[in-house]
Amino acid sequence: MKILHAILTDTFYGSERYCAELAALQAAAGHEVRILIAAATPDYRRNFISPGVDLVALPSWLPAFLHRPYARWLIGRFKPDIVHTHLDPAARRIGAVAERLDVSHVATLHLDYRDREHGGCDGLICIAAWQHDSIPSTHKGHVQVVHNWLPTRVARAIAGTDRVTAQRLRQSWGAGETTTVFGSVGRLLPEKGMDVLVEAFLKAFPNGDEDVRLVIVGDGAQRSVLEAQAIADPRIVLAGWQDDVSAFYGAFDVYVSAARFEPFGLTILEAMAAGCRLVLTRTQGPPEFVRDSRVRWCAADDAAALAQVIRVEAGQGRNRLGYDLVPFAPAVAVGAIEALYRTVIERRAAARSR
Repeated sequence: MKILHAILTDTFYGSERYCAELAALQAAAGHEVRILIAAATPDYRRNFISPGVDLVALPSWLPAFLHRPYARWLIGRFKPDIVHTHLDPAARRIGAVAERLDVSHVATLHLDYRDREHGGCDGLICIAAWQHDSIPSTHKGHVQVVHNWLPTRVARAIAGTDRVTAQRLRQSWGAGETTTVFGSVGRLLPEKGMDVLVEAFLKAFPNGDEDVRLVIVGDGAQRSVLEAQAIADPRIVLAGWQDDVSAFYGAFDVYVSAARFEPFGLTILEAMAAGCRLVLTRTQGPPEFVRDSRVRWCAADDAAALAQVIRVEAGQGRNRLGYDLVPFAPAVAVGAIEALYRTVIERRAAARSR
C-alpha cells in the first residue's frame, strides 16, 4: 500500500511523534510511505527520519495558499492509496485536495472534531472514545477508536536507561536517595495545567525543607508564568525542551499530569513504561485507558485537591510499579489502522463503480 502522511506544524510533540512512529511502523511492515511536513529546521526534520520513510518538506518560500497546488502535484506524482492527515492545517489543505482527486483521506483526531476539516474524510481515527461520541451522526465516513500505543523508540530508550544515568539527573536537581521527585512532561500551555501543578506543589510543601523536588520538562508560551511562580522555591526545576526524555522518567518517582484538557496522554503511557507512580487529573482521555487501581486521581484545575494528593504520595517512598501495557503494543494499533485504510479504500472504489 502507498501511504502519504501529512502534518504541517513547526514543533515536535505528541501528534508529530504519533505521525513519525506510525509511518516508521508502516514502512517496516512493507508499505511505501511518505511524510509531507512544513518547511522546518534540520532538528525538526530529523525527528521524522526512519528507514523506509521518504520525507518531503514544503519549500520554505512557499506561502500557505500554495500548499494545495503543491499537494495536488505531490499526490499526482506519488499516487498514494491513502492520504492520512494529522491536525487541522494538514486536513484542511492536504486532505481536502486528496478528496477532490478521488483519493481516500483518513484523519487522526489528535484534538477534537471540526466539520470544516473532517466533514469530508473517508475515515476518522479517534484516539479516545470521547472523540467518537462528539462526531455528528450525519458524518458519512468510517469512524473508529484506535488508542495510542507506546512508541517503540521511547519504550526501548526507557528500558535502556541505566540507574547511573537516572541518578546523575537526580543529583543535578539536588535530589538524594530518599527524595521524592515529582515529574511532568509536556508543552507549557494552559491546557496542560503546569501552572496548577506548581501551585499545588507550593501548597503541599510550603516550608521549603521537605525532601521533595518538582521537575517539569517542556517549553512553551507559559514558561515565563511558571518561572515567576517557581522563583522562590529552588526545589522546582524547569528543565526546558529535551530531545530525549526517557532518562527523566527513570529519575522521576511520581509522574503527574495536571492537565485541564488531555485528549489521550501519551506521556502517561511513557511514565507507566518506566514504572512511575501516577497522579492524574480526570480529563478527557486518561480515565478511559488508565484502569490501574493504584493510580491517584483528582479534579482538573483544582490546586488544593492536587496538593493533598501529592502530599500523600511524598510519604509513600520511592517504590516503582509494574503496569499491563499489552493493550498498547504498536502492532495492535497499526493493524487496526491498516484495516481501516482498506475499508475506506474499498468504500471509495465501490462508490466510484456505481
